Amino acid sequence: MAEEKSFTRRKPSKLTTIRNLSPKTSGPVRIMGIVVDASPGLAVIQDIYDEDVKKAGKIQVSIEGSLELSKKYLLIGEVTEKTTDTGKELRLNVSLAHDIDALDIALYKEVQDLEEKVTRAMSG
Repeated sequence: MAEEKSFTRRKPSKLTTIRNLSPKTSGPVRIMGIVVDASPGLAVIQDIYDEDVKKAGKIQVSIEGSLELSKKYLLIGEVTEKTTDTGKELRLNVSLAHDIDALDIALYKEVQDLEEKVTRAMSG
């Protein structure tokens, strides 16, 4: 007789901007960003999903492996806070990185907006 295993369901990651992250952010998040600095295990990502490009946030990410400089990625991970010499800073511990260089960001945003409208209409 086979033993049944049960798995706890993980929360789905929510798409957000780096500017909206805080130490209180819980659960996994999705960030769309471009690599502005990279070394094995670490990278600095600048947000490409933020509407206001001039105020787009940056965050240091910890990742197994490395990311390529100037490439766009969809990153899924958990937000943590690290204490440094200059104070506390947010960091994203990445569990999944997907190359999105070929993705049309404007079209993606349009689809996200349409999905939100449909969801509201169906629930209301």
